[in-house]
Amino acid sequence: MSEALASSSATLQPGQPRSRARPRPLPRPIQLGTRYLGLLAAWAVAIGLTFKSELLTPDQVWQATAVLALLVTLGLTFLHARNRTPAWLSLDHYITPVLVIVAAAAFSILAPDYRVHSLAMLTMGAFIFASSFVDLSRGMGRERPLHRFLRDATTFCVLLALFFLILQSADLPNVLKFSAIFVVALLSGYRSFRFATRREGLALLSAFLTAGTVTFGAFGMVTYLNQGSQYVAVILAFAWYAWQGLTVHALDDSLTRRIMFEYGLFAVICVYLIALALVTGRPIG
Repeated sequence: MSEALASSSATLQPGQPRSRARPRPLPRPIQLGTRYLGLLAAWAVAIGLTFKSELLTPDQVWQATAVLALLVTLGLTFLHARNRTPAWLSLDHYITPVLVIVAAAAFSILAPDYRVHSLAMLTMGAFIFASSFVDLSRGMGRERPLHRFLRDATTFCVLLALFFLILQSADLPNVLKFSAIFVVALLSGYRSFRFATRREGLALLSAFLTAGTVTFGAFGMVTYLNQGSQYVAVILAFAWYAWQGLTVHALDDSLTRRIMFEYGLFAVICVYLIALALVTGRPIG
């Protein structure tokens, strides 16, 4: 044994520092991924399918919608907190899922049969998964160019659906309609601008200006255009898309001539549709 100690001590030269043991890394919690997200979307669809029951009144459907939106938000909060997503408390992670739940519930009340209602709920689940998958991948550092398309597509489709549902509602006075349009445009714009800047104030200010412009356009078109709600909703959605697209790329310092042409084309389409409605003076389509 003394020979072994002598041989081990002989290997160290005089003045040579002893090697320190490497500290063991702390165990990191296992990240939750697409399986959890798919399960959450599937449970949302399963709960939403019960909204068409004849035992539920419209008021009870809206109450169930609020509960479902709260449960989905809590599920997504747990997902992002567990995965340590940067700024997981920011509202932009939860805006699209909540808005699509509200849109699907409104469609379920207006749906003539169970097939349309089922389609609305399946679309709701797909949009919850797609929009949250973008945030999940971004938090894990796996952002891809397709993710920006998914973010824009889900946000735009939900915005268009809500604009249509708000405008065609005969029970709401115009003041509440314009207020709802402003809120929807504000939240949707805030989600888009948060991808371009980390400054909460700048994103909120850009969203506020975008929502104010869209609401002003809605007031003018509802007042002076003799068109249906679907026609006005398309113009408002195109106007929102063009305005927020230019602003996002300006904040991201990636505004080029090609991008200006792309979003400017949507603005030209909006002007054409408004001019067409003013010239004809009668409902189109």
